[in-house]
Amino acid sequence: MSQTPNPHDPYGTEPSASVPPQSPAPHEDAPSGDMPAPTSDPALHPHDPFALDPSDPQQPAPDQAGPAPQPGGYDQGASPGAGPAHANAQQTTSGPAAPPADLKGVHEGALSGQPVSDSDARLWSLFAHLSAIIGYIVGVGFLGWLGPLIIFLVYKDRDRYVRYNAAEALNAAIAVAILSVVLWIGIAIIGVITLGIGFLLSPIAYIPAVVHCIFAIVGAVKSNQGAWWNYPVNLRLVK
Repeated sequence: MSQTPNPHDPYGTEPSASVPPQSPAPHEDAPSGDMPAPTSDPALHPHDPFALDPSDPQQPAPDQAGPAPQPGGYDQGASPGAGPAHANAQQTTSGPAAPPADLKGVHEGALSGQPVSDSDARLWSLFAHLSAIIGYIVGVGFLGWLGPLIIFLVYKDRDRYVRYNAAEALNAAIAVAILSVVLWIGIAIIGVITLGIGFLLSPIAYIPAVVHCIFAIVGAVKSNQGAWWNYPVNLRLVK
């Protein structure tokens, strides 16, 4: 039985009154506002520059997430020198270089005191040598050991570099004191035998102190440069 077409709907798009409208199935509800999942096919989205191409080997897989950014604004795995960890590594390696293997008079035991900075180590090593010169000037050639001894006692457990330079200056001052006593005794004996003429040899007794002053100046320059330097001649009773 043929139906007469609707004059207001020549294309038959409106449902016929004899056909009741069908309600949607319960499981096919309208979407609740969630965005549809993005597709990974760039052909379906020609204007989307962020669409993933599965055929590109350089594109990461959708289920593989990249490394999470590290706190602090840098990636710890990006470069080996980035971040605070590298700065801490630099701080721990600062200071004068390790002593040469053939250097004499270096203390090889452990140090239990609080360490000092590189600049302080060089400064007090410089003072250890210069204090010997000041001691000879103030003490008329006999107190060259006082300044190096004080610095040695203060820094012997805190810094190996300061300890070495203070010990080198202290050992030289001890050697100078021993030689000066021996020379003064010899000059006194000669002076008595020669009825006072032998006392003209008194300046000889200051030669060891003058030699130590020369070594101390060189040692002060070397220690300020961070170099380990042995006195050419030394007694080395203290390490």
